[in-house]
Amino acid sequence: MGLLTPLYEKPNHVLEKQHFYQNNANPLIFRGPRQRLYIGTYSVLFAGGMLATLFACTSLVKGKSSE
Repeated sequence: MGLLTPLYEKPNHVLEKQHFYQNNANPLIFRGPRQRLYIGTYSVLFAGGMLATLFACTSLVKGKSSE
């Protein structure tokens, strides 16, 4: 057994994954095993970033109050 044998003697799971993805009735974006977690996390971070940007823009437009 050579040093690089584990790199090229791996089982081929392409057909199993193909059947998993093609036989699933969910939308393509949700077909993966943890896709709801990934999409939910991305959505929360994106919404937080957008709200922070909106807050910063509105505070820049308002400016400092002159006392």
